[in-house]
Amino acid sequence: MSLPENPKEIINLLKTKTKENIQTLTDKGDIYTNDKLAKNYIQNHSVEHSLGSNKKAIPINIIYHCLYDQDNLCQSSKGKLNYQRNIFSERNDYDIKFDKKTFDNKLTPKYFNKTLAQCVKSFIENKSIKEDIDDLDNYPKIFEFQYNYQHPLPNPVFLGPKLLENTDNYKIIFISPICLIVEEKNVCAGFSGVDCFYSAIRFKFDMELNDDLTVKKTILNCYFGINFIKSSWLQGKISSNAYEQAEDGFTNKYLPAINKEFNLTIKKYSNDNNKNKKIGFKKEKTFNPDKNLILDDLIINDSFISDSEEEKKKNIKKTENNLNIGNIKNIFNIILILSGIIIGVFFLRSMDKEFLIIILLGMILYNLILINSKLNKLAKEKNE
Repeated sequence: MSLPENPKEIINLLKTKTKENIQTLTDKGDIYTNDKLAKNYIQNHSVEHSLGSNKKAIPINIIYHCLYDQDNLCQSSKGKLNYQRNIFSERNDYDIKFDKKTFDNKLTPKYFNKTLAQCVKSFIENKSIKEDIDDLDNYPKIFEFQYNYQHPLPNPVFLGPKLLENTDNYKIIFISPICLIVEEKNVCAGFSGVDCFYSAIRFKFDMELNDDLTVKKTILNCYFGINFIKSSWLQGKISSNAYEQAEDGFTNKYLPAINKEFNLTIKKYSNDNNKNKKIGFKKEKTFNPDKNLILDDLIINDSFISDSEEEKKKNIKKTENNLNIGNIKNIFNIILILSGIIIGVFFLRSMDKEFLIIILLGMILYNLILINSKLNKLAKEKNE
């Protein structure tokens, strides 16, 4: 598609295309409608980096590669994992399975198709984006991929689940060269009640341009919603807990994490650029899911596991042992309670002919208490 000569006309064309493409996708049901996203937790946040004494807006092609490019090894993991897998590692999630679905870096629009190293180089040199936006007919474009994993709960409640089976569905939506939307749908399983709802998240990155078509500002808005697909008597509690945790998560965890990744990435490629001025800009190391992952199989290739991650694997095994013991203890606790109730009922209704039954139940209760005590001792030894 040919672009106007006047930069201001180009900017107006980009804004118009952005609005039209969002409306088209909304009408087709390809992106969430506003009623699915009840809360706007991060409002008009400027995504920027301190380059020397000045702050510069981070372009959305760098944001895509750092956070959502499944072939890119993020700097927060020291070049071992992509951004999603690094999050799983930090949370001790396991049994991670990846389905690439329609994700294909070769099919990204032109502005996003450069390597991360090239994107950072353009950012440092403050280049115009004009040469990379002549394919407006290639927008909008949607990539989808999915992760399934086991998530251990840090503070499980009595008789509650110790872990949840999670499915995260991602949509990477290239709206235009100045707008990137990422939508996530999280579905849980593994415990009664958690299958009655799903959480919807939208990260919307909007880029403003200067009159010379350099990047002026990048604005982030984060939206979140809990949507029930069937009624539940726990609906109020689920909603209140989810919104409370989301507010803390977006502000105190998500923003610091992405800022760290941007800073590390720009620092790395800035240094590489200084070291390789005479031989060209160094191409970054990439991670190809097709070669290093077996779909629907266990997760991380051993070559990507550091010493600290080996320690996490041991901790996960220890957690699994404790979960098994905990489940047995919960069963015996239930039996103890039921036995106590039965004894109480017999005691109130008993005559001489039931006396023997009461004695027998008392003996069962006594033995269950002994078993429970031994299990407690075993759990304590395993933790030590």
